[in-house]
Amino acid sequence: MEILFLLIHILLCVGIYILIRLSILKCSRMIMPLVCLVPVFGTACLVVLEIRTRGKQEVREEIGLEKLKINDEVHRSILMEEDIGEEQVVPLEEAFLINAPSTRRELMMEVMYSNPDDYVRQLKEARMNDDTEVVHYAVTALAELIKEYDLDFQELDWELEKDPDSPEIIDRYLKLLDRYLSSGLPEGNDRILKMRTYGEMLEKKLAHKKDSLGLWKEKIQVDLQLKEYAAAYEEIQEVLKRWRKEETGYLLLLQYYQEAGDRDGIDRVLKTIEQRKISLTPEGREAVRFWQKE
Repeated sequence: MEILFLLIHILLCVGIYILIRLSILKCSRMIMPLVCLVPVFGTACLVVLEIRTRGKQEVREEIGLEKLKINDEVHRSILMEEDIGEEQVVPLEEAFLINAPSTRRELMMEVMYSNPDDYVRQLKEARMNDDTEVVHYAVTALAELIKEYDLDFQELDWELEKDPDSPEIIDRYLKLLDRYLSSGLPEGNDRILKMRTYGEMLEKKLAHKKDSLGLWKEKIQVDLQLKEYAAAYEEIQEVLKRWRKEETGYLLLLQYYQEAGDRDGIDRVLKTIEQRKISLTPEGREAVRFWQKE
């Protein structure tokens, strides 16, 4: 009997996960650990969350187009509300420090069921909390986020194997890498490996768009972060060759010599900028003034 119950529970968990992945169920995938680890009660929570999620969607769908036709005078009189997402970050941080354990746990559950992507820094801090249950929630949420990213990376890796030079797949991969690296989730070797992959994807894209100064700049900055100085120097020379009158190459060369700790190289770049009368943006002038003062 117990084996039968276990099999039913496993099949139910698999079915729920597939329905969520297919967007048939609208609730967040963050509830899956609860469904899998707490039979019956976890599924009941999912049902309640699904009903609440669909209820909110139905309310939004009832608004007809005619209600959105606001004239200019009325529209200008409306005061836009501030982003409530920013307001919720501070209470979460304060809850970890001063609020009661029940409040901390309640807020952690809300984060897990809403959008934990927005609270990565707070979740990392929560791992050091003295409340073991809060630590468990934080570790679970972070692990689930990383797992979701890993699944997305695996899917794109599989697509790249079939079509390694597809500009569309490369663009999607770059966007996913940028989102992952910006999220604050990757640390240590994982971050380094993802940065290397990011550099490889940029190199593939540059093969098709060598006239994009923005791509060259991004690739050089990635190489500098990875301390790939030889590759960065060659790329900077290519930028200077293609865009001799643009400030970008000279500012990147200043950054290169700064990373390499070469003061003489910085002075040579400053002299070259002056001799060639390179037109500088406010950002460029600020960088030049900084090194001139130094």
